[in-house]
Amino acid sequence: MHNLFIIYLTGMLGIQKAIPLGIMLNTPPPSICLMTILGASTMVIMIYVLSSRIRQFVLKKMNKNRLNKKKMKTNKLVTKYGVIGLGLLGTVIMGPHITMLMGLLVVNEKTKLLVWIIIGILLWATILTAVAALCFELFERSVFFSDFISISKQL
Repeated sequence: MHNLFIIYLTGMLGIQKAIPLGIMLNTPPPSICLMTILGASTMVIMIYVLSSRIRQFVLKKMNKNRLNKKKMKTNKLVTKYGVIGLGLLGTVIMGPHITMLMGLLVVNEKTKLLVWIIIGILLWATILTAVAALCFELFERSVFFSDFISISKQL
């Protein structure tokens, strides 16, 4: 139970952080996936609900050059792939919370963006959890690394 909460909190920071942590904590892949989805979705919904305050804060505090670079990257995704592409691709490229933050600055259809980011979270968390679990399973079964794994389990 404690591990699930840690994965949930880490999922709020990003999908790419929570999944490897869940694998390292030896949590079952379905639980990793679920907690990652819940954590990332919680953060994105919080950003959406507080969007006007966050937008003002980001515009005031963030370095103009860095903000312009991120806006340009986000704008390219929106121009090329639309809100759907930003929601699906931005989730894995920049992370769901950064995609939502930058989407607030660029996109007019914020509710549509929220829906597609959550769909992107579902999609990518599932794919990345499955790939990570399979890779770790192959790693464990590898004869070359079997000694290393047995030593690490003893620690």
